[in-house]
Amino acid sequence: MKEKGKQINILLKELYEFKPTVFIVIILATVTSVALPLLQLLLSAFVIQWLLDGIAIQDYLIRLLGFVILIGIAQMANYYFMLYQEENMNHFRDFMRNKIQKRYLKLDYPLIMGKEAQEKYNNASELTDNNMTLFGRLVTEIIELCSSFLGVILYINILSQLESLFLVVVGIFLLIVVFFNVLQVKMDKNLFQAKAANSQKLRYLKKVYGESRITKDVRIFQMKDWFKKVEDKTIESYHDILKPKVKLTWTESIIVNIGIIGISALSYIRSVQLIAAGAIPVSSFVVFAGSVTILAQTIITFVTSVGKLNTSLNETKKYDEFMSQKQLFNHDEGHILPEEPLSIELRNVSYTYPNNDQPTLENISLTIKAYENLAIVGENGAGKSTLTNLIAGLLKPDSGEIYINGVAQSDFNISDYYSLFAPVFQEKFLLTYSIKETIIQGLPFDEVKYQHILKLTGMNEFISTFESKDETKIVRAVYPDGVNLSGGQLQKLKLAQALYKDAPVLLLDEPTAALDPIAEHQIYQDYFQFSKDKLSIFISHRLSSTRFCDRLIYIKNGKISEVGTHEELIADQKDYFKLYEAQAYYYRHDKEEIVKDEPVMTGGII
Repeated sequence: MKEKGKQINILLKELYEFKPTVFIVIILATVTSVALPLLQLLLSAFVIQWLLDGIAIQDYLIRLLGFVILIGIAQMANYYFMLYQEENMNHFRDFMRNKIQKRYLKLDYPLIMGKEAQEKYNNASELTDNNMTLFGRLVTEIIELCSSFLGVILYINILSQLESLFLVVVGIFLLIVVFFNVLQVKMDKNLFQAKAANSQKLRYLKKVYGESRITKDVRIFQMKDWFKKVEDKTIESYHDILKPKVKLTWTESIIVNIGIIGISALSYIRSVQLIAAGAIPVSSFVVFAGSVTILAQTIITFVTSVGKLNTSLNETKKYDEFMSQKQLFNHDEGHILPEEPLSIELRNVSYTYPNNDQPTLENISLTIKAYENLAIVGENGAGKSTLTNLIAGLLKPDSGEIYINGVAQSDFNISDYYSLFAPVFQEKFLLTYSIKETIIQGLPFDEVKYQHILKLTGMNEFISTFESKDETKIVRAVYPDGVNLSGGQLQKLKLAQALYKDAPVLLLDEPTAALDPIAEHQIYQDYFQFSKDKLSIFISHRLSSTRFCDRLIYIKNGKISEVGTHEELIADQKDYFKLYEAQAYYYRHDKEEIVKDEPVMTGGII
C-alpha cells in the first residue's frame, strides 16, 4: 500500500508541475459529470409533478425553461471540460516526453548503455506515445474514478431512502462486479504471453510482406499460398487464445445484467407500493427507477476505474525507475579545469562491463605526456575503445583512478570535464542539419575560425561543388535535396567538427574503419598535422596508419603488453610485430593478386 501511495504522489506531483489549475478542472469535471444525469432525472420527475399539481401553463413553461437552461449549462460545461481535457492531455504528454528526454540526455553514459538501460528508457518513453498510454489518459482516468465514486455514494443514498434493503442488494452486486473484474485481470495476465507471441508472429508476417529483399524468392518459389496458410493458422490460433476470455466476458455480462434486472424489479415493486400507500409522490418513481440503472452502470465504471488505476500505478513504477536513477559522476561544483598543457595518467584502472564475468581492462597504468601522439593498438575486443571511453569520462573505472595534470577525474564536474575532449568516434551518425550546423554543433559561431578549419580539412574543396554550399543538408532520407557524403568527405566533416570544438585532447577511435588503406593513410596524415598543439590518442586496427605516432601501446586480453615506438615494437618481434607482418603480407598479397588479374592491353578490343 505504501508503494501505491508513492506512485499516486508521483502522478499528482507531475500534474501539479505541469499545470496546477488542472486540479480545478478535475473537480469541476467530476461535479458536472455526476450532476448532469441527476439533473435529467429530476427534470423528468418535476415535469410529471408539475402536471399533477396542475400549475398554470405559463409557470410550467418558465420552470421547464429554467431547468432546461440549467441542464444546457451543465452539458456545455461538461463538453468544455472534455475539450480542455483532450487538449491539455496532448500538452501533458509533450511535457512528460520532454522531461523524460531531458533526463535521458543528462544521464551518465553507463546508465544508458546496454539492453537493460535501453529498456528502462523505452518503458518510460512509451508512456507518452499517444492518448491511450499513461500520460495521455491520466486525467481522464482520474475524472472517471472520482465521478464514479461520487456517483455510487449519491445513488446509493437516493435508493436507500426508498428501501434500506437496497444497501445489501447493491453491496452484493458490487461484490459480483469486483469478482468478475478480478477474474478478468487474472485471465489477462495468463493470456498475455500467448497473445504477445501470437501478435509478434503477425507483425513479422506483415513486415515480411513488405520486405523487398525477398520478393524474388516469393515469386520463384511460389510462396504466396504458403504465406497465406501460415497467416490463417496464426489468426486462428489467436482466436483460440481468446476463447476463454470471450466465455468469461459473456458470463459476466449475463450475470451483471440479471443483477441489474433484479435491482430494477425491486425498485419498481417498492416504488409502486410506496406510491399506492401515499408515502411518496408519483414523480419519485422516475427518480428511483432511473437511479437503479445509473447506479449499476456507475458501479461497473467505478470497479473498472479502480482496475485501471492499479494498471496506471504499475506503469508509473517504470517511469519512476527511469527518472530516479542516481548519477555516477560528479555533477556538483568541481575542480577548475587546467589551462596549461594537459597530461593524462591512469593508475591501476580496471573496468568490467555489466553482466560480464571477466574484466575488459585490468590494472592499466599509463602516463600520456602533453602534446604526445599516442596510438592504442591490439586485436578486436582487446579493450581499446573501452580505454578511450574511460579517459573521456564516458565510463567510470571499477577501481583505480584517472588523473588530469595530477587532479583526479572524479574531482571535476563531468560536464566541464567533457569540454577537454574532441572525439571522432567510429560510429558516424548524422543529425538532420546542414554541413555548417554539423561542424559548429551549437557552439558560438566564429567566422574566421570556421573558414580556417574548412581550408585546413579540405572541406571547402567539395563544399564549393554543392549548390547550397555549406548550407547543404546531409541526410537525404529527411531532405530530398540533401547529399550523401562519401567516406572521405564524411571523415573530413567529423574532423572539422572535432577541430572546431578546439579541445586540448583529440580522440580518434577507429574513425576510418570503413575506408580503404590508402584513404585511411591520407586522413591520418591530416590528423597528425592538425594535432601538433594537442594531446592526441589514436585507435586503428590498421597498424600502418599509426606507426608515425610518438608512442604505441599494444593491448592484449585487457592489459598493456607492449609499449614503445613503432621501430622498437618491431624490433621486439612480439604480438605487435606479428600483427603488423600479417597485415603487411595481406596487403602485399592482395596487391599482387590485383596486378595478376588485370587484363593485358595489346591494342585490340578486350
